[in-house]
Amino acid sequence: QLERQALKMSNLQLELRMAKMETENATREMKAKTASLSEMQMEIDLVTRSAMNANVRAAEGMEVAKTYQSDKAQVDELKAQVAALQEWAMAAAEAKEVIVEENKLLEQRLDELESLQHNTSGSGGGSGSTSRNGINGFGGGDDMNPRPMTTLRSDNVSPRSKDKITERKLWTKSSSVVIGAGTSECHVIELGENQVMDFETVILRWKFDITPGDVDIFFSMLKGAVDGRDKNAVKGASALINQRRVLGGGGGEVQGAFVIQDACTLLWSNEHSWVRPRTIVYVVEAFAVM
Repeated sequence: QLERQALKMSNLQLELRMAKMETENATREMKAKTASLSEMQMEIDLVTRSAMNANVRAAEGMEVAKTYQSDKAQVDELKAQVAALQEWAMAAAEAKEVIVEENKLLEQRLDELESLQHNTSGSGGGSGSTSRNGINGFGGGDDMNPRPMTTLRSDNVSPRSKDKITERKLWTKSSSVVIGAGTSECHVIELGENQVMDFETVILRWKFDITPGDVDIFFSMLKGAVDGRDKNAVKGASALINQRRVLGGGGGEVQGAFVIQDACTLLWSNEHSWVRPRTIVYVVEAFAVM
């Protein structure tokens, strides 16, 4: 019986050692799994941070792309304006040459008229219809200088009529403007502090050239100072000239331009064109006609 008990005790001690060994093995496996989980968590954190950095870089790339597109559009617009300005400069140079030639012709004509007037005055003693009425706005007799008052035919009389009315220049204004594709530009012309008599009528003469010369534009002349950017104000304004299509350039004269606010508005519309800009070089003159 004692041997049985000793054998049983031996078995129990053996089972106890095996249980301790299994416990130690399980503890080691648990530690290994814990270390593996820690490594996996570190990898997840790294992947998350990388994804966040990638999203930030993608957002920055999208902003850069948008900025590049807007900058490219601005560069294209500036290139178009530069091209229009270059064309305008070439047109201005050509116009200057033409004006110089015209001035030479006018000076030659003036010399001829002064010589003719001098000969007429010497032969006719300062009398005769030529010396009384003058030649092309020049006085007769001994006055060899042009009169400050020129003559203009009235629209109400026949071209063959000898009745003429006098005009007095108030001012001359000139400028230029570049009108982009799909846009419009306006310029307010003020009469200024020029004294106009009650018996005088103010006439506005206008002329403008378009560069390039093969394009058209819509021209309007409105009474008063009108903001061309306000579509409702433009529609509600009284128009002397309304949306006239002009090719290459144009000119004319109107009455009653300064009846509202002593001002009028010149409006050029290039909204019908989405590709080519226009350069406008204009001259306006105001005359008091009696």
